[in-house]
Amino acid sequence: MTTRAAQRPKFFMYMAYAFLAIALIGFSTTFFIPLAQRTFSAPPIIHIHGALLFGWLLFFIVQASLIQRRSFLTHRQLGVIGAALCIAIVASGVLIGLHVTRRDLAAGGDDFVLGQFVNILIEMFLFGSLVGAAIAFRRDSESHKRLLLLATISALAPAWLRMRHLLPGVPNPFVTFSLLADSLLLVAIARDWIALKRVHPVYIWVGGAMVAVHITELLAITSQPWLRLSRFLLGEPAV
Repeated sequence: MTTRAAQRPKFFMYMAYAFLAIALIGFSTTFFIPLAQRTFSAPPIIHIHGALLFGWLLFFIVQASLIQRRSFLTHRQLGVIGAALCIAIVASGVLIGLHVTRRDLAAGGDDFVLGQFVNILIEMFLFGSLVGAAIAFRRDSESHKRLLLLATISALAPAWLRMRHLLPGVPNPFVTFSLLADSLLLVAIARDWIALKRVHPVYIWVGGAMVAVHITELLAITSQPWLRLSRFLLGEPAV
């Protein structure tokens, strides 16, 4: 059993640990360091959402570890935890979007702040949809694990964006770090090509759609349709 487990590809294990490292680094200056210095102050929903997201990353590590050890039954039994985490992350993410958008608009935020609310809603829908698809394809292990990988890549965008505080010289950080976040898909594609001599359709079609959604968000964030929709959802008067 140990020998067979050691021979199993460890790519998803490595990616799980990389995801956790990205989150820890990205949120270091805006959450972990201020929290350690007792200077961090935020509404409870932000603490809850943060705990849920890191819970998801730890859950991803545990599930990948169970597959590595061929503990398939335990892996399946714990799946309900992942579904519950997904629902809680989406719900708390929407609430945070409402909070930060109203807060920043009250502080004089511009159209970028307003349009970003639509992006937050899309990201929560995208994460939930990818996890939902992974659950639907749970009997197809190759599609299942790749859909969960894509969901986690998408969920890490806020951590990447906060790296602008560590690298203030990066030009146009919103675009740059958004593209870097999606570049992890290229790592997954390269692994498939090297190990399997082909790329799984999930990466091509679902991963391609995910990137297309993110590019649309970048291009449309201050567009009139985005701004009108955001004002409608927030109950703000039309301009």
